[in-house]
Amino acid sequence: MGEVETAEKKLSATEMAELDRKIAVISLKHAHSEHANKMWLSHHWPKQHGERCFKVGKTHICTRCASLYPLGIVVAILAVAGLPIWPDSWDIAAIFVFAMPGTLAYVGEALGAFSYNRKAQVLATLVTATAFGKGLSYELENRWSPEFWIPVFVFGAIWFTATVLAHTSKK
Repeated sequence: MGEVETAEKKLSATEMAELDRKIAVISLKHAHSEHANKMWLSHHWPKQHGERCFKVGKTHICTRCASLYPLGIVVAILAVAGLPIWPDSWDIAAIFVFAMPGTLAYVGEALGAFSYNRKAQVLATLVTATAFGKGLSYELENRWSPEFWIPVFVFGAIWFTATVLAHTSKK
């Protein structure tokens, strides 16, 4: 006990304030790290969980992702197995057209054109999932397929731009 008291007495008020600041920074980083580890299936901050996620046990899962990926993977498997999703001659145009509802839902909401609506988001995402799945089927059959990667880059750039614009306009 004497050592602790002695150590505390040797620190100036400025040094104690700096130590408190460093402890606060470390605590904040730890809290952020803990939350980041919990975001792997939701990638939404806790204040958005009730609106944008559903809960399985203690885990929050993004509604958009839960709509997109399972159906997209099923569509990809069916297409690779030879079941027609739509006529093959429609593929490029259909992939772009069917990716539009999910893109419009994301961009419109991100830029404030309309507020978030879970039902509309799921419906738009399910339509987009067919495009994702059909494009993914090309990628599964032929690595670096333009039928998959061109839409990913085009729509990814649109989503990224909308996200950046939304975040910079809020500041």
